[in-house]
Amino acid sequence: MKSVKRILSVAVAVLLIAMMMIPAVSAAGYSITLNCDLPGYEYTIYKVADYNSTTGAFSTDYAALKSEVETSKESTAALLTACADVNFTTSVATFNTDDATKTLSVGAGIYYVKMTKKSPNFKSLTQDAIVVFPNKRNTESQTLNLSEKISEGEPNVSKDFKVNGSLTKEDQTRGTIDTAAQTKTITYVLTADVPASTVDTYIITDRMGAGLKAVTAANIKSVTLNGTTDLDYNFVTEGINVAKDDTVNKKYGTEGNTFGISIAASELAKPGFYTEGNKVVVEFETELDYATAAVGSAIINHDDLIYGNASALNVRPGNDVTVKTYRVSAKKVDATTKAPLGGATFGLYDDADCTNLLATAESDGTTGMAVFEVKLPAGTYYVKELAQPRGYNLNSEVKSVTLGDSNADATVTIEDTQAKLPSTGGNGTMMFTIIGGSLVLLAAALFVIVMKKKSSAK
Repeated sequence: MKSVKRILSVAVAVLLIAMMMIPAVSAAGYSITLNCDLPGYEYTIYKVADYNSTTGAFSTDYAALKSEVETSKESTAALLTACADVNFTTSVATFNTDDATKTLSVGAGIYYVKMTKKSPNFKSLTQDAIVVFPNKRNTESQTLNLSEKISEGEPNVSKDFKVNGSLTKEDQTRGTIDTAAQTKTITYVLTADVPASTVDTYIITDRMGAGLKAVTAANIKSVTLNGTTDLDYNFVTEGINVAKDDTVNKKYGTEGNTFGISIAASELAKPGFYTEGNKVVVEFETELDYATAAVGSAIINHDDLIYGNASALNVRPGNDVTVKTYRVSAKKVDATTKAPLGGATFGLYDDADCTNLLATAESDGTTGMAVFEVKLPAGTYYVKELAQPRGYNLNSEVKSVTLGDSNADATVTIEDTQAKLPSTGGNGTMMFTIIGGSLVLLAAALFVIVMKKKSSAK
């Protein structure tokens, strides 16, 4: 009898233990695996509803979700839409996508997986996710491949010239001529997309090539949103190299005159800054440095966009635009011997009538070269001799030359002929000699006559 009681007691104990274990297993028998191979995002998991294993019903403390929760076993579409407007205060877990994957053990209930932090490259999201346990499929685990729902794209940045109020979309040539607008001052326009998600760093950088004068804060003419709304910004020259290797660092600013337009934190905190289609537009001016600007070589100007958050900064390369200058020289030679001649003066003009003098230059006695010390835009120019070397005739022919990429440093050659002087010992000289001698004889005869009269008078 005692043995039977003992057996019954053990059986009851085992049954009680088993009954206690059933809800425990039910409470922690599910899992959610989150995958995302796009770094820089964060997802937060909220528990939306509890599950009653006795009644098989779901219940929630969020009044705004009550009706959607009750029908969630059939469809979660309405619940997903409703969750987007609820301010959840308590979370189950967070998932930082820098870790690529995470598995959570959860109990029965309804869970809302919401993107709570976006990468600066974020463009759009198909939808967040609802996970239900138990569900009509009788699955105890669910895997969400979150990267499939995310659309990404880097913001673009571009650079252009502004000439007479319009963007040219072309490289430019510049010089010292002041006969047309914008020939000395070069105006650049930088345009960059605004990312779709909040950032705490947004800097448009510009690297000026050798031959362009350094840009200061005073050269910045405007920084606007979409060309209309002024933005607060800081002019920076340091802390704008964020690339991870020296090769890229050199490209993005450790060489040359580099500056950055850093949009102020107060602007980056405004939700309206991130409206789709917004662009930041920077306009600034510089000039050629004539002492260092190369003739015929492209002076490259490059822009970039640095954007992101403290955890990750990105560099988006922009484009190059170039400025070129050109030069004209004249060479004076003897028309017969082709020997170089010094002492000739030439004028450089930009009109065929030679009325608009741009510069003058004198030929060297050794090389015959006369270099006009002006750097010119591409175009057609005219060279005219203003004064000839001693002993030569002035050459009045006007020479034209067209400057361009295939003719960057052009030389025109102007020949002079020697001047012909009258020959010595010819008939003309003899005539002057006879007349001169006759006058001398006549003067001597008159002197003798005068002296005889004076003697007779005594």
